[in-house]
Amino acid sequence: MHPARIACTFFLTASLFATPSWAAGGPPMFTDDPGTPGDGHWEINVATLSSHAAGINVYQLPLVDVNYGIGDRIQLKFELPWLRQLGTSGINRSGVGDGLTGIKWRFYDEGENTWQISTYPQAEFGFPLSNSAHNGLVDSGTSYLLPLELDHAFQGLDINFELGRWFRPTQRGDSWIAGCVLTHEVKEGFELMVELHDEVDMHYSQDERILNFGSRWNFSKQYTLLLSAGHDLHNTIGPTNSLLTYLGLQLRF
Repeated sequence: MHPARIACTFFLTASLFATPSWAAGGPPMFTDDPGTPGDGHWEINVATLSSHAAGINVYQLPLVDVNYGIGDRIQLKFELPWLRQLGTSGINRSGVGDGLTGIKWRFYDEGENTWQISTYPQAEFGFPLSNSAHNGLVDSGTSYLLPLELDHAFQGLDINFELGRWFRPTQRGDSWIAGCVLTHEVKEGFELMVELHDEVDMHYSQDERILNFGSRWNFSKQYTLLLSAGHDLHNTIGPTNSLLTYLGLQLRF
């Protein structure tokens, strides 16, 4: 599927779900948004993620995602999970997952009712001294993501898109990613979200398309409960995920 076709699919999906009082994406969804923590502020997500496919269950327990704001438009990020893999054959593995670091820059922002656009270069790398690649928990080598995030409010409707490209080691191959997230504030501090996310290889012959549902509950000024659950609509890249989950707590200070 060509990236332009993917983008059109997401715009059509957005119009189907369009109702007032929507907000942007971000955790617990796959698709990111142009938002940043703010100058001198921290945003830390501590979460448990799981994927279930072909008799293999993989858990990120925990995933620690640390973000720091420099000015009003820049965000620094570092993320690291502990992986545990459980198989029906009795094979169990655990170890440090790949680290992820990046810097987000919201280079266009004229207010809440206009386009907000950011770029978010990131690098995914094997953690030093880890045996996870040797044990088959992660792939070897360093990968780089170069995406754009876009957000716009239309008369109470806020739609968030992300489009980017993964540059991966030769043995894995590069890919395109695209995502759309819509979030409805049911009541003050409580939001429901729906997401469509796709990753397509550079030959447009294989892809993984995910439908995801989530919620955010801001139960205080400093803490937010994050929850999502979804599954693969289509997957020719790897085993089809029957269930993908995210449960986490966001701390802000």
